[in-house]
Amino acid sequence: MIIGTAGHIDHGKTSLVRALTGVETDRLPEEKRRGISIELGYAYLHAPGGPSLGFVDVPGH
Repeated sequence: MIIGTAGHIDHGKTSLVRALTGVETDRLPEEKRRGISIELGYAYLHAPGGPSLGFVDVPGH
């Protein structure tokens, strides 16, 4: 299953994906410096005994 985030900047989309998966989707130096997502980020959660979940962390608008 693929789950995409959507919403305004600074509403916690990247933090939510990080909390669920342990993956930091902001990987570009500019994203880290500014504290905002610029490019799409991807993370996966492999649930034991369940389906794998893919997350697409979409930059805010």
